[in-house]
Amino acid sequence: MRLPALLAALVLAAAPGAALAQTAPPAAVPVTGVAVAETRTWLTGLGGAVGEPVVREGLTSLHIADQPLPWNLTFYGCGPSLCDDVQFSAVFTGPITAEQINDWNREHRFLKAFFAPAATAGGDASAVVQYDVVLTNTGTEQLREPTVVWLQLLREFAQGLVTAAPAQ
Repeated sequence: MRLPALLAALVLAAAPGAALAQTAPPAAVPVTGVAVAETRTWLTGLGGAVGEPVVREGLTSLHIADQPLPWNLTFYGCGPSLCDDVQFSAVFTGPITAEQINDWNREHRFLKAFFAPAATAGGDASAVVQYDVVLTNTGTEQLREPTVVWLQLLREFAQGLVTAAPAQ
């Protein structure tokens, strides 16, 4: 039985002059991610028209007013100084069908789209396209390749909506 051994250990530890067992401190968890302010500066340096950070429901986002395709960068898993991962996203409205979104998701990787039907009769449907990136290093350099992928596929997604738009 383990109970007598456990009790004996507790009695010895509580005895005057008994040495307490020393445990090694936990290994340091590597800090990875990006800082919101540093990311904003980096995007601005690339020529992006980047708005001030917006905090909504505990999440921080940057709005990038690249025309004609504005988009957002939302930060997740944020600690005191760095955020562990980010999500690129953009919203499109207009004559969009669920079939267009399903076709995109079936034929493409990385960017995933979600369809939202029109909220009111006569209104426009919308689509949200997203790209999630888990950060494994520190600093904005790790955003370079995902940003290139995002911008290329965002343009491709928008072009697909335009060419597949139903005739009016």
